[in-house]
Amino acid sequence: MNKSVKRGFTLIELLVVIAIIAILAAILFPVFARARENARRASCQSNVKQIALGVFMYAQDYDEKLPQVKVNTFANATSLSTPAGWVDALQPYLKSTQIFQCPSETNPPKNSGVNATDVISGQYSDYWINGTAAGRSDAQFDAPAVTVLIGDGAGSTTATTETDDSGFVGSARYFTDGDGTACLAADAGKKAVFGGAGRHLDGANIAFADGHVKWMKGISATSTTSSTIYNQCTGTNHGWPTFRVADGDGAPL
Repeated sequence: MNKSVKRGFTLIELLVVIAIIAILAAILFPVFARARENARRASCQSNVKQIALGVFMYAQDYDEKLPQVKVNTFANATSLSTPAGWVDALQPYLKSTQIFQCPSETNPPKNSGVNATDVISGQYSDYWINGTAAGRSDAQFDAPAVTVLIGDGAGSTTATTETDDSGFVGSARYFTDGDGTACLAADAGKKAVFGGAGRHLDGANIAFADGHVKWMKGISATSTTSSTIYNQCTGTNHGWPTFRVADGDGAPL
């Protein structure tokens, strides 16, 4: 009478199976991580688009002028009824503070953001506004399709004063002009510097003055320099994405 012999995996076969699973995991996990970041980038693009629309709605009510970077002094900015800056000024149109939270930013904003200290702290918004464009009228934009308006900021940091923009976070007192220094002739043609240049897959989401939003390439995930956007010293007649509003605004070309 023949007896059936039950045979299991040998040690070698088991190790081979484990090795194959490990190799597949090493291949697939980065793909999954990139897919998740692409989803966060798309969500962030939606935020940036909505914020830009809020800016345009604000302009419709204020003689075609964009909101100022800083509206009131810190001492007078105690609530959303006395806005501290451009983020607060958009609240009647957006009616949301969560929209200013980038899904790739690990530090959440304050619960309400209505306190002036929260606004100053850089934890109210993950986005910045082009300080060169803020307060300008629509008629002053000679190339709105390439003029930077809103963009990704860096991780949450704390401002030391109400006018401190060293963190480039993008809160109601934060802004960027793509350079942060005086615009000299030698600075014309230099690439822009802003804290969110590597937030999403080595790039950042940018809204332009004509309303369209796109992802722009940075230099690296840790860099603060864009590889495709120029500072406020570069004239808009070049057709490059730039922080410059118009060729005749006093800065060298």
